[in-house]
Amino acid sequence: MIFQWKAIKEIIANGFIKALSKQRFQSFVNIIGIVDIKKQLAEEKQLEDLWDSIRIRQKDADKVMVQLTY
Repeated sequence: MIFQWKAIKEIIANGFIKALSKQRFQSFVNIIGIVDIKKQLAEEKQLEDLWDSIRIRQKDADKVMVQLTY
């Protein structure tokens, strides 16, 4: 087993158990890969809304086609 000394600042687990300064917290967030997904969620919501409007228009178009055939 090999042990390697690391400075307290470099121990990633400290981000989970200790209060960090704003700069060290941002560094911790970057190291573990946390990202803000608000923008991504908003874009997905827009796509869902678009698909819903397309489905509604398709149903309306289908109703018109049925009425024209009778």
